[in-house]
Amino acid sequence: MVWISHEDARAYARWKGKRLPSKMEWQFAAQGTDGRIWPWGNHFDSSLCNYASGHTSPVHKFPEGKSPFGVEDLCGNVWQLCEDTYFNGSFSFSLIRGGSFYKPTSSWWYIQGGPQPNHRTQMLLKTAPGFDRSDTVGFRCVCDKK
Repeated sequence: MVWISHEDARAYARWKGKRLPSKMEWQFAAQGTDGRIWPWGNHFDSSLCNYASGHTSPVHKFPEGKSPFGVEDLCGNVWQLCEDTYFNGSFSFSLIRGGSFYKPTSSWWYIQGGPQPNHRTQMLLKTAPGFDRSDTVGFRCVCDKK
């Protein structure tokens, strides 16, 4: 799901009895215990993720791009919101991970696009309610083991 605010993503996750992953949980799910650069390994392979297609792809379209824990679509489809929100004294921001299908070329004001390696974190400024929505930012839910 895209065009959703951080607050809406949190509310949906709560409604489903889940939550958004922390930045560290997302990182661990993507890189595993061996510290890999991409969910599938240490070398980029554009056939294992949504690489600059110009639009989102269906979930599970790239099963070979899964992480060592079997988590799919961590890279390249849409930036994924993490639970973490920060305030630096001037503005609030959320952290997003994974990159997106869109790779802007016209301005440095845009969030960097294209698939991003596991260690890459991007800030999503929270300027005002509703202004943090985008067709390149989505989310995933996690739940705690019982």
